[in-house]
Amino acid sequence: QHISDAPDIAMAVNSFKKQRPSLLIESWHASLSEDSPDWYGLDDEFDEYYVGDGAAFPSPPLHVCLVAAGSRVGYRWETFDGDHPCKVNWLDPEPDRESSDYEKYIKELRVIERQVRFFQGFQQPPSEEAFNVRLRNFVDEYVSIEY
Repeated sequence: QHISDAPDIAMAVNSFKKQRPSLLIESWHASLSEDSPDWYGLDDEFDEYYVGDGAAFPSPPLHVCLVAAGSRVGYRWETFDGDHPCKVNWLDPEPDRESSDYEKYIKELRVIERQVRFFQGFQQPPSEEAFNVRLRNFVDEYVSIEY
């Protein structure tokens, strides 16, 4: 399992969902296996910043899920808790501006786009090195604000 497998898997799930709408696949997600060569975790240097049951900052976005804005479906990578997603990779074209679904699409698209913060600019998980650089910068800023 590789990060590069996500488009094909998401397209297959989306196709299956469209072919069999009675199955009610409300939400679908998958996680990158820890056995994958693309998997990585948090560096030990960040252990001191854990608070309670979780971290004070995002983990790597190694979980992929389907998302929808109106009738348009795509997939995105996100953290395990879903709080920090990457940008959406759209599988369907944007609805026509004249369609009855367009207004709903735009409204839901804005919500989806506002959810992307920490991984702004990424449509798939960053490399481990890029993630650690971003996280170090975040921790440096977080520590200077908190203390």
